[in-house]
Amino acid sequence: MPQMESTPPVRPGLTLSVVCIGFAMVIVDTTIVNVALPAIENDLGSSLAMLQWVVDGYVLVLASLLLSGGALVDRLGSARMFRCGVALFTIASALCGLAPSGVVLVATRLLQGVAAALLMPAAMALIAEAYPEPKAKAKAVALFTTVAGSPQAFGPVLGGALVSTIGWRSIFFLNVPIGAVTMVLALRPGIPSSTTNHGHRADLPGQILTVVVMVAATGALIEAGAQGWSAPFPLAAFAVAIVSGIGLCIRERGAPAPMLPARLLTAPGLSAFVAIGLLLFAAYYGLVFTLSLYLQQVEHLGPFSAGLRFLPSALPIFVLPVFVGRLTARWGARTIACGGLLAAAGGAAALLAVHQHAGPLTLSIALALLGCGVGLTVGPQISLVIGAAPTDQTGIASGLLNAGRQAGSVLGVAVLGSLAGSGDRVTGIHTAAVAAVALLLVAAVAAAPRRATSRPTLTTHPDLSRARQS
Repeated sequence: MPQMESTPPVRPGLTLSVVCIGFAMVIVDTTIVNVALPAIENDLGSSLAMLQWVVDGYVLVLASLLLSGGALVDRLGSARMFRCGVALFTIASALCGLAPSGVVLVATRLLQGVAAALLMPAAMALIAEAYPEPKAKAKAVALFTTVAGSPQAFGPVLGGALVSTIGWRSIFFLNVPIGAVTMVLALRPGIPSSTTNHGHRADLPGQILTVVVMVAATGALIEAGAQGWSAPFPLAAFAVAIVSGIGLCIRERGAPAPMLPARLLTAPGLSAFVAIGLLLFAAYYGLVFTLSLYLQQVEHLGPFSAGLRFLPSALPIFVLPVFVGRLTARWGARTIACGGLLAAAGGAAALLAVHQHAGPLTLSIALALLGCGVGLTVGPQISLVIGAAPTDQTGIASGLLNAGRQAGSVLGVAVLGSLAGSGDRVTGIHTAAVAAVALLLVAAVAAAPRRATSRPTLTTHPDLSRARQS
């Protein structure tokens, strides 16, 4: 009687380590590029619009394809898609470092975004498969959140150090050895091998329309800042975005297997909770983009010194999630998120006092408040979104949450970057700050506590609550 081939036992520690390294590599590329923008501009002769595409192109594709990536993970298996994502991201990073022009750099950044859209949902699925027991899963998610958030917070500092000592291309070449190590570890026995689901139906027309809407809207916002709001290209791009958006709504209503089931979208409060993340990330990353240019082009700081200026925001983003779980358990997710958003709005408002001769203290206070706002809001927003979703659709709700955040980053760089580039840099920072305050106040209103719904979020999902407290 032939022996059946045995599957190696799952090694949770190895899986978590591999996932953290791979996910961190993807996340750091959302922030590390900002301080390199003036160097890229000087070396490749790029315009402001091209610099916006360098930042936005990556996050744009990532946001557009996250739900599609999740569908591929369900269909083809998490381990396989994770390895594919790591390999493609490593190759794309090398091509970014070799880019001879701004156009080629944008194209290779788009390829990075495709790879990240495969890697991110696969990483989350691997954690769920490696830690099936709720308590262990909660601890793993808490550790993963802290490790994954640190490169996002300290990306500007790391990028500044690399650009100052080696050059802007090094921020992309850095991913090559990291990706190689991640791939070697991901090929070792003990990584969960999920069964594939070839019966899972993908909504390809809906996915294509989503990409068209995102690309057209982002292109319109970026080029409107460069060409003017009444120029033919921005107007045409806006029209394409609107028509595609209407087509997407019609498609999703009649699709046999829609990307976003109607029951999920109509869940009480869910759309507002997703919007909180979108608005927060739009304000924060739009300001990081504009401040990176301001510090190097107006205050004439080097890349490393400019990166260090972001430490007041990086530290609370890294540290506060450790304490937010306890605060949320006591006061409720809505209260903490609302307080965080108001703190961030205060930080954005403080940027109105920033000018060339204001000194570093004013900017440090503004960035510290912004960082506290992000650090206080991110965890409770996860609780709110997952708590509002039907229990059998928490996976796709997580994908929607991440897609909303990445879409916010894209739109923030496009809108605030265009506003900041419409006049001199100081006036531009003030204009972008006013827009950011407006976005954050709208988000705070959406998060404001409602007596009937502020507490159930935590009691409905104890595992997530424990994860945020760990």
